[in-house]
Amino acid sequence: MTRKNFLQKYALRIAAILAMLGLIVYTVAHAMDFAMGNVLTTPVRRITDTQITSAQGYLFRNEEVLTTTGTGLVDTLVENGTKVGKNVSVAKVWSTAASGDALAAAQLKLSRINRAIRILEDSQLKAGTPLSEANKYRAEYTALYREISAATEAGRLDQIPALEEKLLVALNRYVSLVGETNETKEHLQALREEKEDLLGAASSVEIKSEISSGLFYDGGYVDGFESAFSTAALENLTPESLHTLIESTPKVPDGQTVGKLVYGYEWYLALELSPSVASGFFAGREYRFTFPENNDTEAVLTLERTVAGEGTVLAVFRCEDHPNDFLFYREQTVEIVVGETEGFYIPESALVTEGNLMGVYVFEESTVRFRQAHIIWMGEGYAIAELPGEGSSTELAENDILIVSGSDLYEGKVYR
Repeated sequence: MTRKNFLQKYALRIAAILAMLGLIVYTVAHAMDFAMGNVLTTPVRRITDTQITSAQGYLFRNEEVLTTTGTGLVDTLVENGTKVGKNVSVAKVWSTAASGDALAAAQLKLSRINRAIRILEDSQLKAGTPLSEANKYRAEYTALYREISAATEAGRLDQIPALEEKLLVALNRYVSLVGETNETKEHLQALREEKEDLLGAASSVEIKSEISSGLFYDGGYVDGFESAFSTAALENLTPESLHTLIESTPKVPDGQTVGKLVYGYEWYLALELSPSVASGFFAGREYRFTFPENNDTEAVLTLERTVAGEGTVLAVFRCEDHPNDFLFYREQTVEIVVGETEGFYIPESALVTEGNLMGVYVFEESTVRFRQAHIIWMGEGYAIAELPGEGSSTELAENDILIVSGSDLYEGKVYR
């Protein structure tokens, strides 16, 4: 085959190969040019962003500490958080000759007996409960075990006792259904006899809700700030007076502390916000709160008012709900949903200014173009840009190739 015939026969194939080689050379050179310029890009995406602000809140309620003269063994008659009517007995204080460490040991023993009795009483099943319920209780105690493990890993140790009680109740119910014998009643009787032996023939004093109905909590919930952090103290509260309350010394009335009564369902949180953050809050509006150190409990609180201070703003929120398993500690870490914004996500490094316009650079057919971006929210390391109007060619659009970072960028720069 002559050279001429060879070229005629394979001309199209050779041309295709040369074109492909040219494309490869162009692509490699183009990529090298990008690499040399350290250009980083990403497609523009629409998102819905939730803005959250964090703060330390302080709990205000109408509370009365219940005390008794002298000392003795405190036997609570109702569970924590139970609503009791007026003149209802909430505890008995049994006289004893023990004092100091001996009294503390006896009180601890009584508390443990009461807890065991409460668990076994809750563990009792109704007559005729079918065996099929066993799977439900097994699933309950398995889930509670995982919840206890998660709380332990997160350091939420104050939540574990209540979770343990629920787990033991579910486990006891399961065993009662699948086990050969059910000794719950026998164990209950033994515990009640042990409690009688501990209290003996001592006399007792009943502690009642004398003022009005309320929610009862035992002495473990008394922190000494009940009178300081009252709803009356909220009336003239300022950022400065809040600091004074926080730094004050706890005070408990004379006598032995039995527990406390909380009057009314309303509770308040007072917290400080920066002026810029506070400008987005409005009195009378509801806000979603999360309590990350309180089992991630969620609640809706209403903003009552704000009070400006020196470089800070006091915000007072109100709530009437009592979330399940919520621990009403005086100090609460909170996360508040400020708002939700829909728009284009822009890394902060991509923002540029041309003239007096804020915007970004994008690639359009290998050419750098400036696109105006109306920023409606600045987050930590990012911004949210407003969605463009219909048919806009000068504003940022979805799926534009956004230049996140690069050197020597300007409108009209061509990458070849």
